[in-house]
Amino acid sequence: MKALDRKLMRDLRAMWSQVLTIALVVASGVAGFITTLSAVDSLALARDRFYAEARFADVFAGLKRAPLTVADTLRALPGVADVQTSVEVAVRVEIEGRSEPIVGQLIGVDPRRPARMNLVVLRGAAAAPSPGPPLADGSIPAWVSESFATANQLKPGSRLSALINGKRRTLLMTGVALSPEYVFAGLWGMPDQRGFGVFWVDHEALAAAFDMAGAFNHLALKLAPHGDERTVIDGLTGVLDTYGGRQAHGRTDQTSHAMLDNEIKEQRVLGTLLPSIFLGVAAFLLNVVIARLVSTQREQIAALKALGYPNATIALHYLKMVLVIVSIGWLLGLVIGDQLGAALTRLYSDFFRFPSFEHRVAPWLLWVSGGLTLATAVLGTLNAIAATARLAPAEAMRPQAPGRYRRTLFERMGIRHIPTSLRMILRQMERRPGRTAL
Repeated sequence: MKALDRKLMRDLRAMWSQVLTIALVVASGVAGFITTLSAVDSLALARDRFYAEARFADVFAGLKRAPLTVADTLRALPGVADVQTSVEVAVRVEIEGRSEPIVGQLIGVDPRRPARMNLVVLRGAAAAPSPGPPLADGSIPAWVSESFATANQLKPGSRLSALINGKRRTLLMTGVALSPEYVFAGLWGMPDQRGFGVFWVDHEALAAAFDMAGAFNHLALKLAPHGDERTVIDGLTGVLDTYGGRQAHGRTDQTSHAMLDNEIKEQRVLGTLLPSIFLGVAAFLLNVVIARLVSTQREQIAALKALGYPNATIALHYLKMVLVIVSIGWLLGLVIGDQLGAALTRLYSDFFRFPSFEHRVAPWLLWVSGGLTLATAVLGTLNAIAATARLAPAEAMRPQAPGRYRRTLFERMGIRHIPTSLRMILRQMERRPGRTAL
């Protein structure tokens, strides 16, 4: 081992408490970065994969009632690739033993017209064209959204009652379903997994109950590769106005997508801002510690230079010390961040439902966190390390010249009888305004 490396180990052992403190601050910043951004990256990956596999629509619209032939008119609009119609109705649902109100969104599934977008995925079961027609006892088979089924401890075979167009009907749960339209389940932007559920039922049974045979009241639309969303929405609104059309909207205003997208954007900002504060504090602490170390080792630096060690070698010695400290913090932050990121991903899975949602730490997160940590080390100690190169051997052998002191601001303002200890504190604060501000 080289002499400077042995000196490095001795210095690190001597200042172990400072090394541990700074490493923990660095670890906090790295852990916050990895925790938030790995969970958000996993969330975005699950979203994009589910949207692609389930062919999530681009534009949505609701209306009172329109004949199915209107869909052909909508397909002819410029920028439209495909149109899918459906019957959707909000009803009151009741579960035996529960008095709280429950809103159920009934969606018709027509086995004769397989869905081309917003595909429904069944959890733990093979794909099926529809839940099936009403049974002999009058109950209606239904696929139930996973979030609602989990929150209310429902399983296939469970029965619920729904008030369908004034008549109480029994819904028989036959499967647990997931849909890109309802990744987030709730009303008016608020999560309500116990009080809001989505039920996919036979289209003919639902249409017959609400006099919607040969008609629809909801549609989803896929844009052509170069279609303009605003132009398509304007054209869509013009056609649907005759049929009591409500405001058409794109994905941005679709409740589930909006909640998911906003969460990703907010957490990306948070995952960048807070770690930056911790790493900034770490850079400040490194600057203070290394500057003080260089000041106390002036004679050692002079001796090294007199023995022929070049400035670059001495500067590299102190840089190694900093890199050891931040590397400990970086590695510790990666381990903690991975564990906390997995926990945050599990928390997200309670609110956002995907067929597949696993936590992962993308390679770019490792590279970026490592780069930020390295930048913290270099920028935080650049001035202190540069001071070693500016020291001439003869000058370094002498004690450091005392600072130039002056009366404090309070003394200059005529405020006297300041205690000596307070005067020393105020003087130090005035001498280092940057450090005081931090």
